[in-house]
Amino acid sequence: MRQAGFTLLELLIAMAIFAIMAAMAYGGLKTVLDTQHATADRAAELRQLQQALQLLNEDLLQALPRPIRDELGDPEQAFIGGRSELLLTLTRATPELSPTSQGSRLQRISYRFENGKLYRLVWNTLDRTQQTQATRKLLLNAENMDVRFWGAEWTSSWPVSGAPLPTAVEIVFKLSSLGEIRRGFWLQ
Repeated sequence: MRQAGFTLLELLIAMAIFAIMAAMAYGGLKTVLDTQHATADRAAELRQLQQALQLLNEDLLQALPRPIRDELGDPEQAFIGGRSELLLTLTRATPELSPTSQGSRLQRISYRFENGKLYRLVWNTLDRTQQTQATRKLLLNAENMDVRFWGAEWTSSWPVSGAPLPTAVEIVFKLSSLGEIRRGFWLQ
């Protein structure tokens, strides 16, 4: 007479099949999670790049040929760029917030690339004193950045030949996951 139940061999085979299925499920889940993390990291870097490009575009479109005086009272050109860590500095107009708003609608903007990070500095006072402080915001992490300017020809620094503003600016970003991105901006 035969007893009901499983033999030891049948149990071992069932456990082996279950272990293989569990390993496959874990491998699939790990792949999905790794892909999700990689996608999230890349999306964050792309979002940073888009925000930086939008700010650069807005600032360059609103650039004005208005020179300033620096903290020591020395004159400073309206538009400066391509000097080592200093990518570019410019005077820009800001949109009027309300008809009754007081104060200047002009700002001094500077983009600096230091230790693999792009920063945007904003001064709400053009002719500054030594107490004037800039607000500093991290925009982007990058491996490298280059900038060049179009006047009569491409040049790696500005100002040249007495022109207050360049006609165009080209910035090249080298990002770890996105590679090299080249973007041109026209100034009005």
